[in-house]
Amino acid sequence: MQEINFAGASFLTPDKLGTLKYGSDIVNLVADATAPGALGSFGFDDEGVQAQCVDLVKAGKFQGYLSSRDTALLVGLNRSGGAMRAESWHFAPIIRMTNISLKPGQGRLEELIEDTKDGLYLETNRSWSIDSMRYNFQFSTEVGYEIKNGKLGRMLKNPSYSGITPEFWNSCDAICGATEYVHWGTPNCGKGQPMQTMWTGHGASPARFRKLSVGIAQSGGN
Repeated sequence: MQEINFAGASFLTPDKLGTLKYGSDIVNLVADATAPGALGSFGFDDEGVQAQCVDLVKAGKFQGYLSSRDTALLVGLNRSGGAMRAESWHFAPIIRMTNISLKPGQGRLEELIEDTKDGLYLETNRSWSIDSMRYNFQFSTEVGYEIKNGKLGRMLKNPSYSGITPEFWNSCDAICGATEYVHWGTPNCGKGQPMQTMWTGHGASPARFRKLSVGIAQSGGN
């Protein structure tokens, strides 16, 4: 069974570890299997490694991987990240997401909106599409609102946004604080061949990204 089956590969090759500027200086991403109540939390993975919080991106720099005992050795990590999980007893464990989360920054959503002259506020994920290397993406949401001179304006139906992963994260210039932080997730994230589904999570506070490509659904369109 190859990692690329069904789930694809990644542009984050080992030569980029510790050197790639993945995001802006305020971007900190973690794989946290210990987050209370989150969908991707557990006690031990299926190699017996205790759940832990692993830095993936720290102060914008690519710092770590989801890993198993054998892949940790291959990429030069000092221990497994505890990410080997199987859907059930009759599947072989594979590396799975835990809770991949953006750590909170400072401030409230109202303050972030007030500080934005011209933008879109997007809510509730609707669909997603990523390429096999996790480099290009498109996400669609259920609803959005125009922001004009620090105030919410008209409602927008099914707005979407797209971009290139490192460009997107490097465009992040504000992240709200811990009081705005929410854990989201899905109970049926699919990966592998044969496919395995797993509970996985994402935590984040509202954040602002500059110069994104956005689209708005038209009446009678898709």
